[in-house]
Amino acid sequence: MDVNEAEKLLLNLPRVPIGFFPTPLQKLDNLSKKYQANLYMKRDDLSGPEFGGNKIRKLEFLLADALSKKAEYVFTYGAHQSNHCRETVAACRKLGLKPVLYLLYLGEGNYPSENRGNLLLDKIMGAEIRYVRPTPGMSAYEAVVESYKISAEYIHQLEESGHRCYDIPVGGFSPLGSLGFALGFIELAKQLQEHSIKLDYLFHATGSGGTLAGLLVGKAILDSDIKIISVSVDSEPEDKAKRIAEMANEVLNNLGINKRVDENEITIETGYIGEGYEKPCEKSTNAIKELAMEEGIVLDPVYTAKAMSAFLDYLKKGTIPQGCNAMFWHTGGTPAIFAEKEIVGQIDA
Repeated sequence: MDVNEAEKLLLNLPRVPIGFFPTPLQKLDNLSKKYQANLYMKRDDLSGPEFGGNKIRKLEFLLADALSKKAEYVFTYGAHQSNHCRETVAACRKLGLKPVLYLLYLGEGNYPSENRGNLLLDKIMGAEIRYVRPTPGMSAYEAVVESYKISAEYIHQLEESGHRCYDIPVGGFSPLGSLGFALGFIELAKQLQEHSIKLDYLFHATGSGGTLAGLLVGKAILDSDIKIISVSVDSEPEDKAKRIAEMANEVLNNLGINKRVDENEITIETGYIGEGYEKPCEKSTNAIKELAMEEGIVLDPVYTAKAMSAFLDYLKKGTIPQGCNAMFWHTGGTPAIFAEKEIVGQIDA
């Protein structure tokens, strides 16, 4: 399927405009000279509203569904500095929906003592916030599953009182949410076509996996040969690639596309996690500094910094060869740079 036909197919699906699309495709001139390759960045940190980020693409489809079902409340989940939650709150406020957040808090005490970064923005926008404290030994993934169970009772109470609720999984990981990045991949393909760029590599940060599932759907629709390298920011369930492939294939099936994603062809780089989720490391801190000093672009410490550390390392080691065309998808998260030092690290040293 050509890019215009693919775009038409997805734009005909129920969707509510929220973001500022298409986001810019920017040449990283200084890094390109430094590493002798043609390096680009897709600027989803500029997707808007309220500091933007990649989840806006997903929310355009998810919240269209919420509105069609006459929802009043929207529930979602994440860490206390979650970009997804902050983007959901902003989108809900734009559309007249009431956001309810279940936030995992991994620090000292039962809740954060200060309002910083994404959490500050959540509170400014008036989100209803409920904190979830993982029990000792519980992984972040298990804590999210526990959040779903806890929220079910509140959702039941609201609906018994006549209030319709809409539940969005962590990161917008769902077939509907993945449509956002299928459309995003097609948006990128149009930009590459307009600028006569034959892209070899695409790097991005991966958490829940919904962004990757959508990219794989777009790649399959267009029969693209771009190599997608997803850099994990947290310890991965063993079946993550399988779950992502299943999600992508469900979306393709729903679209009536006779293509399939093979889990064995999914590349998830797990060597740049450091000590774990929301824990800075030397490589990610250095990546923030290098991009800021070379290009004047800011990354967040939780997602894009770890993915960028992999991108730069691949360039330094020659895994991405000189002369090739490689792109980093900036998935946003900028407010997290103003979060607690335990999350941000020693960037100002």
